[in-house]
Amino acid sequence: MLKNEDSLDKAYHPGFLTDTSGVRRANHKASLLFKILFWLGVAALGIGLFLNPLAFLLKLSSLIAWISLAVAMLRIAAAINQKPKSRRYESPQNYPKYSVLVPIFHEANMVESLMNNLAALDYPLSQLEIFIICEAVDPDTVEAVKRCLRPPFQLVVVPAGYPQTKPRALNYAMQYSTGEYITIYDAEDQPHPSQLKAALQSFGEHPEWAALQAPLDYYNADASWLSAQFTLEYAALFHVWIPFLSRMGIPLPLGGTSNHMRRGPLEKCGGWDIHNVTEDADLSFRLAALGYKIGYILPPTDEEAVTTLKAWHNQRARWMKGYMQTWLAHMHSPWKPRNIFGVMRFLSLQFTIAYVFLSAFIFTPIVCGGIIYAICHWHMGWSLPFSKIHFLALGTSLVAGILIGMLGAYRAGKTTHLWKAFLMPLYWLLLFWPTLRALVELKTKPFHWHKTTHGVSASQTKQNQIFCCPADASIKSPMVTE
Repeated sequence: MLKNEDSLDKAYHPGFLTDTSGVRRANHKASLLFKILFWLGVAALGIGLFLNPLAFLLKLSSLIAWISLAVAMLRIAAAINQKPKSRRYESPQNYPKYSVLVPIFHEANMVESLMNNLAALDYPLSQLEIFIICEAVDPDTVEAVKRCLRPPFQLVVVPAGYPQTKPRALNYAMQYSTGEYITIYDAEDQPHPSQLKAALQSFGEHPEWAALQAPLDYYNADASWLSAQFTLEYAALFHVWIPFLSRMGIPLPLGGTSNHMRRGPLEKCGGWDIHNVTEDADLSFRLAALGYKIGYILPPTDEEAVTTLKAWHNQRARWMKGYMQTWLAHMHSPWKPRNIFGVMRFLSLQFTIAYVFLSAFIFTPIVCGGIIYAICHWHMGWSLPFSKIHFLALGTSLVAGILIGMLGAYRAGKTTHLWKAFLMPLYWLLLFWPTLRALVELKTKPFHWHKTTHGVSASQTKQNQIFCCPADASIKSPMVTE
């Protein structure tokens, strides 16, 4: 267990990526072997473009097309996969201790609604500890939490330090938690009251699961066109794609919130990587490297989607940068554990992490280039020897993406948004610029955290209990750790 700030990095680090004898930054840089392969690839690209640029580009595009077709077929298989069945979650005879970690930053406006939402969790208060984790450099939020404190809520103040990231705050708070099971929520989250019970029962039925993911839905899908598309994207991910991967036993990237973990495996793999800006995805593949699997449960968490292009761009740039960091880090040891599960982990790393940022980077140029080619072909008679695989891959990818978007919306109960799935390709065009920014920041600002502002849209959940105390009221039994 952690005891102070000095022990933070020593006790919690990505164990199989760093030297356990001292404090070292997680290695998000490419390994020597990867660098050699990368520069050999650049040399081959240069030679191919020099000798016969048209033929080389067509062969390269054919390779990309085959990869895209394979991923599209996998997504269609996910759509065909049976929907997880709803079930009743029974109350256990003995409730283990459950720790809820909630890092917040510059979100004083969210404290009251946050505590109301978490107070609705159906779990014995004597076995529940909820840590509201604030930064020392954010006194307004700290004071807002102090005014509202009462059991089972506890305040943990993270000392100023670098990097100032969510995973660093989580690692710091771990020293005060005692739960056998741990989960994470964000400031705007509205978890289903039965979610902790569902996680507990699922862990009992699946001892091979080290973690599990609950679906994330958006309560403000109608706020803007962008929030509607974001909702469809999440519906496809959390109601189609992730359930399929979990059912097939394939390693999958956790979401940033509503992921539940056993304490033992979490500590064994070294907690969260404080230098990774998508610590959730990184943790998933470190758990898989130790042979652990990740499951899925149905009780969802409602969240707030970003509604403006600027907010969406900043958030997506961070996610893409974190995916790049995660891929580079895990390509140092891509085959762990060295068995068939290690092969599955390697393949999953490619099509759930690498393919995401690569497809975001190439989709817009492909579409724009295709439009320019079509215009030139129509007016100037240009003709390129595209093969059937190019058109088959593009068509199948578009159909697969729209299909899982519609199916995800249906499963999430967002049936009024089904027709909007046909507009998803327009949404995908927007991914190019934040991905390009992520690539630049990977070199210039690798650990910078683009904070998402919460509380912009009105919540659709009615609060039945006002949980906050007046500012001058006495607070019973709070825990404030600074």
